[in-house]
Amino acid sequence: MIQRFKSIFKKNKTLIHNFSYLSILQVFNLLLPLITYPYLIRVLGGDRYGLVIFTQSVIGYLVILVSFGFNISATKEISIYRDNKNKLDEIVSSTLLSKFLLFIISFLILGILLYILPQAKDYKTLFILTMWMCLYEAIFPMWYFQGLEKMKYITFITLISRLIFLGLIFVFIHHPSDYLYIPIINGIGAIIAGIISLIIVFKIDKINFIIPKLSTFKNNLEDSYPLFISRVSSIKDNTPIFLIGMFMGNQAVAYYDLSYKVIKIIISIFDNVTNVVFPKIANSKNHTMLKKIVKVEFLLLICSYLLITALSKYIILFLGGSSMLPAQPLFFITGVLLLRPLSSIIGSSVLIINGLTKEFMLNLIYSTIFYFFITIVLIPLGYINIYTLSSTIVLAQIFEFIHRIYIIKKNNLIHWVV
Repeated sequence: MIQRFKSIFKKNKTLIHNFSYLSILQVFNLLLPLITYPYLIRVLGGDRYGLVIFTQSVIGYLVILVSFGFNISATKEISIYRDNKNKLDEIVSSTLLSKFLLFIISFLILGILLYILPQAKDYKTLFILTMWMCLYEAIFPMWYFQGLEKMKYITFITLISRLIFLGLIFVFIHHPSDYLYIPIINGIGAIIAGIISLIIVFKIDKINFIIPKLSTFKNNLEDSYPLFISRVSSIKDNTPIFLIGMFMGNQAVAYYDLSYKVIKIIISIFDNVTNVVFPKIANSKNHTMLKKIVKVEFLLLICSYLLITALSKYIILFLGGSSMLPAQPLFFITGVLLLRPLSSIIGSSVLIINGLTKEFMLNLIYSTIFYFFITIVLIPLGYINIYTLSSTIVLAQIFEFIHRIYIIKKNNLIHWVV
C-alpha cells in the first residue's frame, strides 16, 4: 500500500505540489475575509461598504476587456511550448503588450462612464482608484506560471500582496470616510505583486521581451477572441450587484455581497482543481483522472451547500453582526452557484482541450442571453428585488451546466466525466 502511494505521488509529483501551493493560497484567502470583513463592515457601515463593492462590480466589466481570454489561451500556449525559449519570448511579450494596450483602452472607457453613470459622477475618485483591478489583470502573468505549472510563484506573490492589504487596512481605515483607502491599499499590493512577478519572468526565467510582429498580434487576438466572448458572458456575474445597487441601493449590495462572498470562497477552493488540472490534461488527455476528480468534487460540493445553508445564521452573525441578518435567505439561493466549479472544469478540461472551443463559446453566450432575458422580463413585471436578481444568476448557472453536459454527450465525451 505504501509503495502504491509512493508510486502515485512520484507520478503526479508536480500536480500534487501545485495543488498544495494553491491550497495554501486558498486557505489564506479563506481566512482573510474572516479577519477583514467583520472589521470593514462595522467601521464603514453597510452603505459605504456596499458603495465600494458596487464600484468594483462596474470596474469588473473592464477587467473582462483587459483579460480578453488570454488567461486561458496563453496558459495553453505556454504549456505546449514550455521547452521552446524563442516561442516563450514571443508568447509572453505579445500577451503582456496586448493586455497593456487593453488597459489603456479600459481607462478611456472609464472616462466615458464617469459622465454617464450617476454613481460614478458623484464618486469619480473611487472609480479611478478602483482601476487597480485592471492594472493587476494587465501586469500579473498568472497565465505564465500556470502554463509552466509553477504555482508556488502565484502563491508566494499573492500572499505578499494580501498581507500588505491586511496590515494596512487596520492602520488606515478607522471611519466611514476612510473608504478610499480600500482601493489605494489594494492598488499598492497589486503593483508590488506585478513587479515581483515580472522580475521572476524576465530576470530569473530569462524571458526576453520582444516587439512582436503584427501577424503575431493578429493570431493571438484570433485565438483569444472566442475565449474573450466567453469572458464577456461573465458580465452576468457582476450584473446582479450592479442592478441591486441601481435599484435597491448600497445596503442591499452589502447583503448580497456577504452571501456571495462566502459562496465564492468555497468556489475558489474548488477552482484550484481546475487551475491545476487544466495544463496536465492539456498535455496528457488523461480523462480517467479527470473523471475521478469530477466525482469527488460533486460529492464535496453537495456537502458544502448543506453545511453553509445550515450554518448561515451563525456565519452572518460572526462576519457582519445582527444588522446583516437580512442576508440569510440569500445563502440558500446563491449557494446553488456551487455548481460553478463542476461547470468550469467541464468547460476547460473537456470542451476546450478536445477542440470544442466554438461550442464552449456558444454555451456561454446562450447562458448569458438566458440570464438577461429573464432579468429583462422581470423589470416590466415589477418583480425586481434582491431575491429575484439573485435567482436569475442561479438559473443561468444551472442552464450553463446542463447545456455543457448536453454538448459533451452529443460529442461522445461523456465518458470523460461519468
